[in-house]
Amino acid sequence: MKKVSMCKAIFNNQKSVPAFSIIEAIVGMAITAIIMGVIFMIFTIITDRMLDFKNQNQLINDLNRLTYCLNKDIFEKEQMTLVDNTIFFNGYSGLKSSYQFSNNYILRSNDTFIDTFQIKLNTIVVDTIRSKSGKLFFQKIKLNIEPNEKVMDLKFYKRIYPNELLQTINQ
Repeated sequence: MKKVSMCKAIFNNQKSVPAFSIIEAIVGMAITAIIMGVIFMIFTIITDRMLDFKNQNQLINDLNRLTYCLNKDIFEKEQMTLVDNTIFFNGYSGLKSSYQFSNNYILRSNDTFIDTFQIKLNTIVVDTIRSKSGKLFFQKIKLNIEPNEKVMDLKFYKRIYPNELLQTINQ
């Protein structure tokens, strides 16, 4: 009975407060620090992978947008000319657009906006070619680009109509 009365005396004493010992607190802090370290390492790895994924998607998006815009301008515009490292497109309604080629990027300028494609360009070739039958003529744009450190060629063709050929001969 003395044991029970002693416990009551301890709990009834207002000066004592039930708490953790110093060793229990240190062990709890050490376990928390280990868990936080593991979570931080996992977060760092996931963040790096997400940045790599974002950069790769940015390159693919730029490549898709460039091919779409060039195809659209080739088929919707009347005339295409190359001056230095810039291709100019003149539209039927007077709209103009241009592509300025640099080593690390390509700028597309339109009447309303400017678009930048982060694609490394090695060479650009514009040439006039004839079909196998010899009846049709095309202007060929060949872009030698280096996305993701792989060299590849993009080829675009614009049909040249007989009246355009006659205009160049007369000039």
